[in-house]
Amino acid sequence: MSLIRLPSSSRCAFLGASALSSRSFSGSSKRSLAALVNGAKPLEEPLHLSADDGYGFAQLKFGDAIGEHDKFSIIRRLGWGMYSSTWLAKDHEESKHVAIKVLTGFATQLAQEGLTPELDVLRKLSSTPHGAVPKEGHCLSLHSSFMHPGRTNTGPHLCLVTDVFGGDVEHLKRIYARNGFPLSLAKRILYHTLKGVQTMHQLGITHTDLKHDNILFDKGHTSEADFGSGNPLPVPSIDEALDRTFVIADFGNAQFVGRTKFDEITAEALRAPETLLRGPWDEKVDIWTFGCLAFEFLCGQQLFKKRSYSEHLLDTVAGHLWRMQCFTDEKFEPEQLKTSELGFKYFDNSCQLKSRPPMFSHTISKILENFNILDNEQLYTSSTFLQRCLRLDPRNRASAQELLDDPFWEGVDVSATPKV
Repeated sequence: MSLIRLPSSSRCAFLGASALSSRSFSGSSKRSLAALVNGAKPLEEPLHLSADDGYGFAQLKFGDAIGEHDKFSIIRRLGWGMYSSTWLAKDHEESKHVAIKVLTGFATQLAQEGLTPELDVLRKLSSTPHGAVPKEGHCLSLHSSFMHPGRTNTGPHLCLVTDVFGGDVEHLKRIYARNGFPLSLAKRILYHTLKGVQTMHQLGITHTDLKHDNILFDKGHTSEADFGSGNPLPVPSIDEALDRTFVIADFGNAQFVGRTKFDEITAEALRAPETLLRGPWDEKVDIWTFGCLAFEFLCGQQLFKKRSYSEHLLDTVAGHLWRMQCFTDEKFEPEQLKTSELGFKYFDNSCQLKSRPPMFSHTISKILENFNILDNEQLYTSSTFLQRCLRLDPRNRASAQELLDDPFWEGVDVSATPKV
């Protein structure tokens, strides 16, 4: 399995960024995937780096007219990521504000070569009855798409037009969740997110990048005038957040089950064991990630952190695998290790880590109990729910549909879902 290398200028811009493992890259795409996963994001977009460098950010400003017949006018930038920027714009034909995700020139090239199927994923989600309505499918839906010519060294740019949302869960986390979200809000966000996961999985789509800033909430009672004011939208209070609809967004790393293009997926702390081992994977990687997020929403701390354990001769990957076994109180099975590229790099023939670190049982239930934030009943239902998500063998993990029927949700108010 070959690694895709960053161009030299890109390596300087994103030192330490992770290259993506590839199954089927060819031509110019072998140069880089611009660290789509786990990149070290600088403070500002590297506008000086071109599409040939692996970037090529769109350089837009207030008042720019884009789209067919200049349908949209740019108001301001809403945010940016490793391979796109998102802009608030006015749709003059429909007299409303929209969000336009503008892919970098290089990411656009990858999309045109069929290596990143974000457009196809959004089209599929938006073509189904539930998926087309965010408050029902709990996934971002696509209004339209178009190509923006860009500049000589940056473009062209694939542009994806969607609804404008009120913010993301990362914003809520910074204000309200230093020690975990209030239980009622945590469960509401998680339930809506799981509904979105169910929608995707039923359509054969794996997100591979679930995290706080890829879960959005609707704009509530924000008016069109508020969007045009240029001021940031206010962060809702806890009570207001309990009436918001949450949806999964950013399908830039999504892949169709059975048609995967690259294997290095998901932020490192949220990676499923089969991903760490570089083995075959399917939609169940989202379930593991969801379980890790659920723990963090409840407790305010990550379940897994990237670190090595030199005292036990464990590098960061082996240390992660070790803690997975301790937290789940499970062992890896021979079949899973045999079908993984790194299985027998780290494990011996008896399915034990080669450095033989001390094995201890420090289960999810015990970890939750140590936080002292849940009563006995909540502790039991929460730990049981998380255990159904966090199974080493993906075949033993519950599906999204099965998890939606779990007792964990009893008493959760998920009915108030205002129109996005």
